[in-house]
Amino acid sequence: DPDEVRRHDQGDIALRFGPDRDDGLLIQTYIVSQHANLMEGEAGSVVEGEDLGLQGKAVLGQGASQNKGPLAAAFAAVRKRPKNLSRPVWLAVNTEGRSSHGGSMRLLDDLGVTAAYGIVAFGTDLRVSLGNRGRVDVEVRVKGASSHSSQPWLGKNPIEGAADVVTALRTTPLPAPDPEVGPASATPYQFACYPIAPHTIPEDVRIVVDRRLLPGETPDAAVDALRAHLASTEGIDVDTGVWMFPARVTADAPVVAALLEGTRRAGRREPETFWSLNAFDAGYACSKGIPTPMYGPGRRSFAGAGLVGNDAVALGDCEAATLAYGFAIETLCAS
Repeated sequence: DPDEVRRHDQGDIALRFGPDRDDGLLIQTYIVSQHANLMEGEAGSVVEGEDLGLQGKAVLGQGASQNKGPLAAAFAAVRKRPKNLSRPVWLAVNTEGRSSHGGSMRLLDDLGVTAAYGIVAFGTDLRVSLGNRGRVDVEVRVKGASSHSSQPWLGKNPIEGAADVVTALRTTPLPAPDPEVGPASATPYQFACYPIAPHTIPEDVRIVVDRRLLPGETPDAAVDALRAHLASTEGIDVDTGVWMFPARVTADAPVVAALLEGTRRAGRREPETFWSLNAFDAGYACSKGIPTPMYGPGRRSFAGAGLVGNDAVALGDCEAATLAYGFAIETLCAS
C-alpha cells in the first residue's frame, strides 16, 4: 500500500511509496486516451510479434505502445520495489490528453509533488530520450466581412489576408538549429473559414501554427516574435494556444545512467540514448528543476502513424522496462 495518496479533482493521482522527502523519483504514467474501436475484434489479443516486427509475444490494442505497455511496466516495477526505501518513489497517473502540460501542472503545482529525478513512462523502444523541442500553438485570426461571393466588394475577404499570413510564415525569423534537438520551425497545420456556406465569403479565417521551440526559448517570446513578423497584415489577432516546454537532460544524469544500466542488465537491447523529434511532457518537470528523461517499451513507429492502425507492444519489452525502472528505483531511492 502507498504511504500517501494525492488526488486531483480532474482525475490525476500521485502515490508515494517511502519516506516523506523531496529527493526521490517521480515516475509519470498516462491514461489510455486512444479509441478502442479503431481495432475492433483484436484489442487485447496476444499474438506472435514477428509479423509486426516485434520479438516474441505481443499484445495488440490501441495505445499499447504509447500508454499501456509503459504504464504496466511502471506499475510492476513499483510493486517490486525494495522494502528499505531511503527516498520516496512517486508513481503518478497523468490524465493529460490535449498536448499540453496540464496534467504535469496539476501533479507538480496543484498536488505539490516534488522529486530529485523523474521518468516519463512512454514508448521509446527501450531507448532513453534525453530531450526534445517544445512547441506552442500560435492561433492567428484574420478578420473580414462576410458577403455573397457574387458581390465580393460588399465585404472583405479574409482568405486573401490569410494567404499573406501563410506566405509570410515561410520567412519567419528562427534561431539557429540546436545540435542535439534539431531546428526550430513554424508550420501552419490548421486553416479554417467561418462560417462555411455556399457562395459566401467567410467572416474570418483561423490559422493554427505549430511553432517548435528550442531549449532556452519560451512560448510567450516565440508568439510575440511571430506577432511582430506578421504585423504588416491588416486585421489579424495573434494569440497563444496550448504549449509544451523543451526538455533537455544531460547524458551523465544519475537517472539516465540508472536506466541505461537497467536496460543493459535486462539484456533485451543495447543501452542507447536519443533525442526525440516530438514534444512531450518531460519539459515541464525539467523546467521545475527535475531532470526527466522519457523511457519505456513500445515502438516509436506504432506511436506515430500507428495511432489509427494496428498497435502492439512486445511482452518481453515490457518485462525489460520493468527491470530498468526497478533498477532506477533501487539505485536512486534505496541506496
